[in-house]
Amino acid sequence: MQLELDHIFVCVEPEAPPADLLAAFGLTEGTHRIHQGQGSANVCFFFENAYLELLWLVDINEAQSALVRPTGLWERCRWQETEACPFGISFRRTASDSQEIPFPTWDYYAKYLPPHASIPIATNSDNLSEPLIFISPTTKKPTDYALERQLPLVHKAGFKEITALQVILPSTQKFSGEVRTLIDLGLVQFSQGDFYQLQIEFDNAKEGKSQDFSSQLPILFRW
Repeated sequence: MQLELDHIFVCVEPEAPPADLLAAFGLTEGTHRIHQGQGSANVCFFFENAYLELLWLVDINEAQSALVRPTGLWERCRWQETEACPFGISFRRTASDSQEIPFPTWDYYAKYLPPHASIPIATNSDNLSEPLIFISPTTKKPTDYALERQLPLVHKAGFKEITALQVILPSTQKFSGEVRTLIDLGLVQFSQGDFYQLQIEFDNAKEGKSQDFSSQLPILFRW
């Protein structure tokens, strides 16, 4: 199966104060959304092939409901207290791809989805020291969205595409089979370090520059 990066989420404090940090850096804010029934909300920054989502809790009861609890979303959004991994990585399939997903999954019937629709979530979701890995319902990259869903893709920073992703995990445990599959497929790099960090490469890092936001956000950009 051919998987492509669809989006990445990072759990943040309510109302996403780091969004202002990214805007000041030169990124253009896209959509804001409340996930009804999941107890979360987001703000997104869209690029030509994928997007970055800042995610936070708005309803603790919904986030701790029997439906949502298996995602670990509550723990991930309170990661500085729980030490859970604050990241999620979503992939999309191409419209013509009917092969099986290359790792085991379970179906998450989120209330904000159409009736009977579900999101396949990797079965390592109970390992809160690793990112939540899941398959997006969409098969299109942002540049191919329908006209009514067109989003701002131009940024003062000049970024166009996310070209590589590296996840730093502080756990000394062995990586799960799901994570090893992503490594083997060349979709995401994983390594162990002293703290959680998401390193996002834009446009093949042609300029050889980087920006570390870790004082407010566990992200580092390379471009």
